[in-house]
Amino acid sequence: MSEIADVGIKEQSTVCEQMRFSVSRASLLSTLSKVSGVVERRNAIDVLACINIKAQYGSIKLKATDLDISVFASLAADVSTEGEVKISAHTLYDIVKKLPTDLDVNFEMNNQGKLLISCGNANFSLPNVVSNNFPVLEEDGHRYNFTLLSADLVDLLTKTRFAVSLDDTRYNLNGIYIHTDEQFLYCVATDGHRLSRMKSHKPKDINGEFGVIIPRKTIMELLKVLGDCNEVNVKLSDRKIKFTCGEYILISKLIDGTFPDYKAVIPTSQDKQMIVESSKLASVIDRVSVVVSDKIKSIKFSLQKNLLTLHSNSQECSDATESIEVDYDGALVEVGFNSRYLLDVLSCIKNKCKFSLSDGNSATIITDEDDSSALYIVMPMRT
Repeated sequence: MSEIADVGIKEQSTVCEQMRFSVSRASLLSTLSKVSGVVERRNAIDVLACINIKAQYGSIKLKATDLDISVFASLAADVSTEGEVKISAHTLYDIVKKLPTDLDVNFEMNNQGKLLISCGNANFSLPNVVSNNFPVLEEDGHRYNFTLLSADLVDLLTKTRFAVSLDDTRYNLNGIYIHTDEQFLYCVATDGHRLSRMKSHKPKDINGEFGVIIPRKTIMELLKVLGDCNEVNVKLSDRKIKFTCGEYILISKLIDGTFPDYKAVIPTSQDKQMIVESSKLASVIDRVSVVVSDKIKSIKFSLQKNLLTLHSNSQECSDATESIEVDYDGALVEVGFNSRYLLDVLSCIKNKCKFSLSDGNSATIITDEDDSSALYIVMPMRT
């Protein structure tokens, strides 16, 4: 795998010999599902719609890119004749996905420059995209080099990514902000209406402090491969980040922007606390929001001693109300929320959660009673 670790945006000549190999359908499908996702389905440049497959004795090596992210993978294969081919990534993935299970898939280049694929009684012929170049990202060297448990990184990313902004005009919010201080490593995301923050103890092999924004697509593609290894090595430069996870390597550009000072918007004067079982509250929110037909799906919280009443209505004159017992011993508070924002947060909390709030016009902090590393902020809305 080391031989593909340091490839870069450079020309790579391809010699299409009479390549021939066979590979487990299950292994190939698993690998393609992790590599092909980086390829955009619509591409003005033919080669960018392709996955590059290089067969060497004992293994095949795959790579794909969209020029912002490059993914590399290696898997065992029975290679009779070495060779290299560029083939439509999504067509290949769609074919392999539909092939019979528990069989090997056979690949062979014919004299007409087509890739022949066979599995059981199924046969396919795909054109090789003729190009002397296959662009891939190279790392710029690195300022930081550290290792994380894959499960820990998955937890950090999955519990923050839902708050990443989808508004491309706010490019500095289009990713997860990963930064460190003296003690912790943080993952933060916000779209201006909500914020999610996770933290873990800073790895000992990080010297100094850094802050970078990893694009949302990179996060999505990275999460696909993290389940295949116990540890992930991270190398970080000023412009790029590289993840090495088992037989996979992902190199991505970073977002060139400044993440806002999110610490300044974390409320500090929330004098009312409500504790409730996360799954029970999520079920009530889900039911009450059914009658709301707009995208926002706003709901109203009416909180009084040990009782939370949720109410929603729609322009079509439908409404819903449901109450749930909670642990609360404060004054009456009424506040509106986007129900989807709350459900996103509650899906990250297994047991009890705590709502810290002051009034209906201020942001609410939601925390996990079992996990002090998680913090979420949701802005109020009119109902």
